[in-house]
Amino acid sequence: MKSIKLLVLLSLFSYSFASFSKTIIVSDIDDTIKKANSMGGIGGVWHFLKKKPYEETRDLFNEIKKDENDHGEATAYYYVSAAPSFTFDGDEWIRKNNFPIGPVILKTKDNGGETYAYKYRTIKALLQKEMMEDQAPKVIFFGDNSQHDAKVYYDLNNEMNLNADIYIRDVSTEATFFSTTLPVVRLPGVKYFFSERELIEDPFFSYMSPKLQDLITTQYKKQDLIPGYTLDTLGDRLKAICEGKSIIVNEEVQKSCKAEGKTQALKYWAEYYHRY
Repeated sequence: MKSIKLLVLLSLFSYSFASFSKTIIVSDIDDTIKKANSMGGIGGVWHFLKKKPYEETRDLFNEIKKDENDHGEATAYYYVSAAPSFTFDGDEWIRKNNFPIGPVILKTKDNGGETYAYKYRTIKALLQKEMMEDQAPKVIFFGDNSQHDAKVYYDLNNEMNLNADIYIRDVSTEATFFSTTLPVVRLPGVKYFFSERELIEDPFFSYMSPKLQDLITTQYKKQDLIPGYTLDTLGDRLKAICEGKSIIVNEEVQKSCKAEGKTQALKYWAEYYHRY
């Protein structure tokens, strides 16, 4: 009887160890870890070409890796972007900006197609490959809501029973509460953040170093944590809502709504930077 109990305990221990032996981080690039202004239309080209990283997220990625490794867990980073492969060297950008090294998968003529289908298919394939070695890895998704990241991650999480943690940067300004008059658009179980300041409050990142917390807090107090073009995105959103209230949208209405949208956006922006 004792030997049977011992075998059961060893089996449970082995299962537990295997279940949490690896952490897989899947991240988008543009507007998730790289400032790209995807919501800015033609005006976003300049930011896309500048290729500046979100440094606080970069530091967080490295701390995730360190924490998992310190607990004896391996990590695997995958960067999956719908950006065309000819627009930039993704592997070089990851290396140059000191992100954890991992495969960068960009869209090509061979693997392309509509963004949702491309990302869903690509990420599912890499997860299935990983799960051949570890049937129950810990999975963390990072993306933004300029396009389809949230829905792709949400659907994969449900279909593959991943129990993943999903983090979405709110670059569309639609997932952050600003006013009771503005609708908030979120998928259930998905964690949205307007800036990294909110991640300090998340128990999942309880291991975040004091150094990184101080950096984020300092940038927050300087009101320099969120790219200025996101303020323009918020203004454009408020302008569109204003115009939607008018039966006829002429030049005068457009001008008035643009001014109103800018004023309201500045108000909400300032309020956000006084929440914490």
